[in-house]
Amino acid sequence: MHGLSFRLSLFLIAAAMVVVLTTAEFFYRVTYENEISEANHDIEELYRTVSATASIAAFLEDEDLAKEAINGLVKSDKILAASIKSEALYYQLNVNEAINRDTEPRMFAVRNPFIPEESLAEVNIYPNFDHIIQQAKKISTDNSYALYAEALVVGIVALFITYYIIIAPMLRVGRSLHEITPGTEQRIDVPDYHSRSEIGTLVNDTNQLLDKVEEQFSQERQLREEIEFLEKRFRMLFENAKSATVLMTEAGTIELNNNAFTDLVEKIGVEVKPDYGELLSELFENPSAIKATLMESFSRNEFATGEFKLRSVNKNVIWVQLIASPLITEDGERFYQLTLNDISSRKHELQMLALQADFDSLTGIYNRNGGEKMISKLMSKGHHFALALIDLNGFKAVNDIYGHDAGDEVLIFVSEQLRDKIRKNDMAIRWGGDEFVLLLQAEDEKSVKTAISKVNDAIKKPFYFNNETTPTVITMSVGVAFYPRMSRDINTLIKLADIAMYKAKQNKIAAPNDYLIFAQPHSQEKSDKA
Repeated sequence: MHGLSFRLSLFLIAAAMVVVLTTAEFFYRVTYENEISEANHDIEELYRTVSATASIAAFLEDEDLAKEAINGLVKSDKILAASIKSEALYYQLNVNEAINRDTEPRMFAVRNPFIPEESLAEVNIYPNFDHIIQQAKKISTDNSYALYAEALVVGIVALFITYYIIIAPMLRVGRSLHEITPGTEQRIDVPDYHSRSEIGTLVNDTNQLLDKVEEQFSQERQLREEIEFLEKRFRMLFENAKSATVLMTEAGTIELNNNAFTDLVEKIGVEVKPDYGELLSELFENPSAIKATLMESFSRNEFATGEFKLRSVNKNVIWVQLIASPLITEDGERFYQLTLNDISSRKHELQMLALQADFDSLTGIYNRNGGEKMISKLMSKGHHFALALIDLNGFKAVNDIYGHDAGDEVLIFVSEQLRDKIRKNDMAIRWGGDEFVLLLQAEDEKSVKTAISKVNDAIKKPFYFNNETTPTVITMSVGVAFYPRMSRDINTLIKLADIAMYKAKQNKIAAPNDYLIFAQPHSQEKSDKA
């Protein structure tokens, strides 16, 4: 019941039935409509036949001619009744019967035989619809039966041809293929008359495929041996890799891990176990940040990476570079591959480099780069502070006369005094060369004067270079600008302090005690105009 021949035959019969039914119905309706249209046309032709007689009867008012015309119309099977009516003449036949059948008449105007534009009477013709419809149905039904018979003959012939040309050869090929054992010398014979057909091509291709089966079996065995060899090598690489690698389920269960992962877990003093929570969250100091970073990347179908600190039980500070990627099996099961590279040494080196970038290597206080960061930080947090720009007087002479070692000694001393004499919340910065900056948490000039006075007293220490008896004394000139009272822009604030410091430096000989000048907001405006 499920064979190819049965299904194909059933399909052909069903297709033929659908086509026949659809076509028959179509031709039935077309024939029916044509017959109705033809009947109406015949009625018009019948009227044209008697129209001359009706025209003369109406003109002469001759009742006999009128009867002859009407009787001639009603003799046709397609006309049930008819009547002629004018001002002086009226004759009808079977009109009452037509009215009882609710038959609508067709009206024709009777023209004057000599003046065609003049209408003398009208003829009403009542079609015999029962007869017309019966005839239309009969002709349509006869045509449908003829079409059914023709379709049946065509279908049987098509089925017969299809079976002997296509189905029977394919069944023989299928049986032969079913009986063949792969790897043997058995082959399929090409059916008669199909050496150049699609069936013959199929048989030849199948025989070629069977020729290669044994070769493929041999290659498969060889490939299996190679895969086993590579699997051993990959397992060796995985287990002995320096990077800790883990394969885990979506729930957090570790399916596979290498020795490096075990060593890393033991290094932070955590117990080795098969589950450390989702995405190894228990091993990290900030598990919520880990999950947020990884899930954001996974949502974009990307692998995730980042640097995170491990939660250490034995106080070992371990930083790792985490690389994670989702893996989905053919069954739709989800896994995660996580690789953890120990970057603690590199992290420490980067921290040291960061310190070197922000602190002056000679004096140990903030350099200009670090100072600008601190100023920006204070501004972003909305702190009010005073920026004091300090320039050393006499420092160039020390460098020129006594050398750079002496100059370095002065810079180190000044830096120590700045750092020791200011409060804990204040900051000392070596701005460059012999220029320094103090960031004082003060909003009024009095507090700034007190702080600067302490620094000034500490710096005015006499230096004796190269065992000379004449001391060298270093002084300073200071310009101060307030944030945010004078400006909220860092460059403008520094420029205001620089202008004030320059004024103090100009007064160092005439008024050595006026070493401290406070900037005025309008000083910037004057400078811009100049």
